[in-house]
Amino acid sequence: MGDRFWLAYAQEAVRGAVKAPEQRAIQLAGAIAWFWTVYSAAGLLAVALGGDRFGQFVSLLIALPSLVLIFAYWQTVRVGRPLTFNFDPRIPSEISSAFARAAEAKQSALRWAEILTSFAGLLVAVAVVSALLQSPASAPSLAARFDPDDKMRLLIVASVSKGAPVIFVARAASAPAGAASSASTLVKAASDGQVRTSLRVAAPGAQSVTATWSEDVTKTRLSMVVDVSAD
Repeated sequence: MGDRFWLAYAQEAVRGAVKAPEQRAIQLAGAIAWFWTVYSAAGLLAVALGGDRFGQFVSLLIALPSLVLIFAYWQTVRVGRPLTFNFDPRIPSEISSAFARAAEAKQSALRWAEILTSFAGLLVAVAVVSALLQSPASAPSLAARFDPDDKMRLLIVASVSKGAPVIFVARAASAPAGAASSASTLVKAASDGQVRTSLRVAAPGAQSVTATWSEDVTKTRLSMVVDVSAD
C-alpha cells in the first residue's frame, strides 16, 4: 500500500465527514419515530388505566418525553439540511475551512439529537418506575350517621375522585318519590379524594344519602347510596 492508497483513503474519509452524519441522522430519525409510537401508546394506556392516581410530578414525567423527542427529531432534520457558507472557490484554504465548518455543524446537530433521544428514553424509564410506585387508587366509599347531639344533622364521610365536586342529597326514607323532603349540599373533595361534611336533613327519621360526582379522567358521572337509620 503506497501513498496513492492512503491519499485515496483520506479523500473518502473527508467526504464521509459530511455524509456519515447525514446517514446516521436518517437512522436516528427512524428510531425516534418508532420510539414515539411506542411511547405514545404506552402513555395513553397508563393515563387511561391509572391517571386518577398519578400526581402532577408523574403526569409531567409522562408528558415531557414528547417535547424532548420533538426537539431530537428537529435536530436530525438539521443534520440533513443543506448549509450555506461563503468562500472563494479558487482558494483551497477557504474551501477547506467551509467544509470543516459544515462537517462540525452537522456533527453538533447529530450529537444533540442523540443526547435528546437518550434523555427522552431516561425520562420514560423514570416515569414508568414512578407510575409503578404510585399507591393504587382507593375504591369509592360513602358512610353517614346522625350526629349524636343533633338527630337532624348527618355526618358524612366519603372517598371519591381527587378534587371532584360532590353533590350529597339526603332524602327521608319514608318520603314518596318527588316529595319535598330532601336536603342537599355541594362539597369539593380534597386532593386525596376524601370528603368530610355535614348536612341538615329536611325531615326526621331514617334517611337515604346519595353522593354524585364526575370521575376526573373519563368524566363519567358516578353515584353511591347509603341508608341511615334513625336509631
